[in-house]
Amino acid sequence: MGRKINAYRRGSLDRWTGRQDLRSGLAQRWYQRIKTVDLSSDMGALLNTIVLLGFPCDQGVYRNQGRIGAKEGPDAIRAILGNLPIHLETNFAVVDGGDVYCEDQDLEGAQMSLADAVEQICMHHGFPVLLGGGHEMTWGHYQGLRRVLSGAIGIINIDAHFDLRVPAEGKGSSGTGFFQIAEHVQSMGEPFYYLALGIQEMSNTADLFKEASARGVEVVLARDMQQTNQQSAILERIQGFAARVDQLYLTIDLDAFASPYAPGVSAPAYNGIVPDGFLMHVLDTILKTPHLCAVDIAELNPRFDQDNRTARLAAELIYRTVAARSSMP
Repeated sequence: MGRKINAYRRGSLDRWTGRQDLRSGLAQRWYQRIKTVDLSSDMGALLNTIVLLGFPCDQGVYRNQGRIGAKEGPDAIRAILGNLPIHLETNFAVVDGGDVYCEDQDLEGAQMSLADAVEQICMHHGFPVLLGGGHEMTWGHYQGLRRVLSGAIGIINIDAHFDLRVPAEGKGSSGTGFFQIAEHVQSMGEPFYYLALGIQEMSNTADLFKEASARGVEVVLARDMQQTNQQSAILERIQGFAARVDQLYLTIDLDAFASPYAPGVSAPAYNGIVPDGFLMHVLDTILKTPHLCAVDIAELNPRFDQDNRTARLAAELIYRTVAARSSMP
């Protein structure tokens, strides 16, 4: 048995719909195979599964003066995922673990509940894939991982922003997650392992670059990810970073991508990275790392999306995650 998680609701099949192809089982779609679980009781159902967990919260975005609406992100992602075809005949082990909510603007309480939910998933040998929601979920996600996993946790963040802001009046936001993690790691006397991919100079102050340097953050700028002559070096950096840690946590902020591909985010970037073949190769390289322990997708804001472009991008990132993890030995 698990334990009660505050502000949590179990998964529901009502959120999973799609078209029905009147053919063999090979024509199935996600909505026809997905199962739902209750993280406070269905512990046996988590073993060796990918557990989708929503964090419909944008209180951190609001505090960070971004465009609110990301709390609608998890269900927008589910709506696209539900209709995707399944190409895994026997190894489709994905469950919907439901959502952790932010009630009464209590972001700190929501982050603690999120940590409780992630702890439950990891303790019972599930693989958490979190659906945002604002990037404030990083702090809660990390705390949950930390409670269960041993050794150094390295974080790869695909993002236009460092998210190393100092919490205003002690209150975190979508822009403070990595500062909070760094402070926690420092208080434990441990190294801070953080690799940021896709950072934009125009989206971060000189002070934030200075803070990143002082914290030992490894940085790959967005402009370098767009240069073909940098591709081998970037892949080597990712592999070298992964080799130095015991656990690897991947977080993807959709505002890293150029706004034609990701208009529905809290802070759009007209010159962000392009989700081209190289980016997908980078993603697959990370996803196939044996000690990858968790993934999350942040900042989908359906209120500003166009033709579900951003939601479809988020869904493809999750689709690739499931395919990569399902093929692991």
